[in-house]
Parts: sequence; C-alpha cells; structure tokens
Amino acid sequence: MKRFLAIILAAAMVFALAACGSSTPAQDSSAAPAAETKADAAPEKTYTLKIAHVNSQSHPAHLALVKFKDMVESQTNGGVKVDIYDSSVLGGELEEIQQVIDGSLTAAMVMGMSNWQSMVPETAIEELPFMYPDVESARAAFDGAYGDYVKENWIEPTGLKVLCFWESGFRHFTNNVRPIYTPADMAGIKFRSAQSEIRVKMFEALGASATIINFSELYTALQQGTVDGQENPLSIITANGFYDVQKYLSLSGHFYSTALFIVNPDFWASLPAEYQEIIQAASEECRDYDRQLSSESEADMIQTCKDNGMEVNEIDAEAFKSAMDSVWALYTDKYGTDAVNLALTSSGQEPLA
Repeated sequence: MKRFLAIILAAAMVFALAACGSSTPAQDSSAAPAAETKADAAPEKTYTLKIAHVNSQSHPAHLALVKFKDMVESQTNGGVKVDIYDSSVLGGELEEIQQVIDGSLTAAMVMGMSNWQSMVPETAIEELPFMYPDVESARAAFDGAYGDYVKENWIEPTGLKVLCFWESGFRHFTNNVRPIYTPADMAGIKFRSAQSEIRVKMFEALGASATIINFSELYTALQQGTVDGQENPLSIITANGFYDVQKYLSLSGHFYSTALFIVNPDFWASLPAEYQEIIQAASEECRDYDRQLSSESEADMIQTCKDNGMEVNEIDAEAFKSAMDSVWALYTDKYGTDAVNLALTSSGQEPLA
C-alpha cells in the first residue's frame, strides 16, 4: 500500500512540474483566427421589421411568416427583430400598402395585385380569368420574367420594394343561392368584390352583380345577407370560417392570386448589406414553405368545408372560359398584349396571336 501511494505522489509531482514549465498552451502560428461576420457578432444596431397582413393566424402565409421571423432573428443574432401584425389589426390591405409607402409600416404581405389597380390600372390584366391552367404554371410566371416585369414596371414605381411573390392561390366561388356549374347559374347572385374593376366586369359578364366590400367586413356582410356570395382562395375561405355563413363552394379556380411581400425602400436601404441578404434569402425560402403548406392542405381544406356543411362541386371550366372572351378582349384592347404574352410564355403557354 505504501508503495502504491508513493507512485501516485511521484506522478502528481511530474504533472505539477510540467505545468510550471509552461503557463499557456502552445499556439499554431500557421492557423488564422476564425472570421466573424456581423451576423455572428453582437449587433451594434438593431432594426425592427414590422409586417402586417389581413389573414388569420391559421393561414399558410402567417405560418410561413412565423418561420421567416425565426430565421431572420436567429441569423442576424437579434440584429433584426420581426413583429407580425395579423388579422387586419393595422387596417385593410390598401391601408397597409399606404403605410408601407409612407414608412409608418416597414413591410406587408398583400394578398393579390387588385390593390394596385387604382394606382397602376394595367395590373388589372393579372386578373384575366383562367389565365393559368394550374398552380405550377402560375408560380413559374411569377418566379420568372413576368414576375420581374411586375416588380420593375408596376409595383416598385409606386414607392415600394418587392422581396418576392408568395401565394394567395386560385380563387373559387361561394354563395348561399345555388351551386354554380355553368355561367347561367351565376345569374342574379350578389357577390362581394374587392376594389377591382376587372372582377366587377367578370361578374357582370356572367350575369351576376358585384358590391365592393373591404375584406375585414366580408364575414359580417355574408352573415347579414348584404351579399349572397364571394370569391377567394381555399386558404382564406377556411381560415376565416366562411363555411359558417355560406352553403355552396364551386371550385372554379377562375384566377390565381399571388401574394406580394413588400418593404419600404428607405427602410431596406438603411439595412446593412448582410442583413439584406439574410432577409432576401429567408423570404424566398419561406415563400416555398408557404406554397408547400398551400398545396399540402388543399384536400384538407375542401374536406373542412364539407365537414362544416358546405356542398362542394366542380364547374364547367370550358363554358366559363368562353364566357370570359369579352373580358379578355376588353382588357387586351385597353392595355395591349405585351404583359399578357409575357405572363403566358413565362408560364409555359403560347402567346396570344
């Protein structure tokens, strides 16, 4: 036992002497220190990105914005704080757009281009009925040359920056009068419309009437019978519980609505380039997540409408397309075919003759 203790004591003395001989660990002079980016370091200045939208918290765009918030705040190490204002708490979409333009709001997710028609009348052509045959072609148009055209020629000249195009989706008719199978079934039905001349013309061409009502007032208008019906993507129909105040859902897909992620350009210019890159990349990744959520939940959303008592049907798409010839002629005569053809070719279709 004594011999064992002596060995332990000797070993301890050796380690102690080694420690005295070198007070700091040896450095590899050939190894450069790790580079530190601003996003990794504690931020010298913080920024707040306030984003408003009109959707409920169960809408795919809101869920994707929550992911965007997490990504941006994490990747900037808190340098950019993201606040999300949902459910029209800062006003309707026209108010949100104006707030972003004047800088009282830094960003918004706007569900559709109809909101720009009063400022840029040519944007009406985006709502030409049955422009896109499927969601893939619509997404390709906005991710390609047509999306660039929309940003550079229509939206950004109004005093905004567009990060990218998210998704509102294909729009469908709901009403309390009758199922809609053919254009003749639209006759006499009072529909709510957004502030969009071309939508009003569409309803009139189909024998229906249109009343302009803010989205924030739509549920009450349906509930009280101010209007008989409305048209919106499935995500909005279900997230806002329109199945509680509507009997019939007709899957028309009469036009596709994009969603525009807009930012105040002065706020954008004030950000460090590194933060701009992080926000831009996050907006595009979360755009894909928004679209994924929309696609994956489509069947479930239709089932939700059925489970809540709605009668769901398909329409005679070819009959509706033929009924829209006059609307196409009116707007292509008014604004020409250049932008329309760019949308068609960007989505993999043939241009107009």
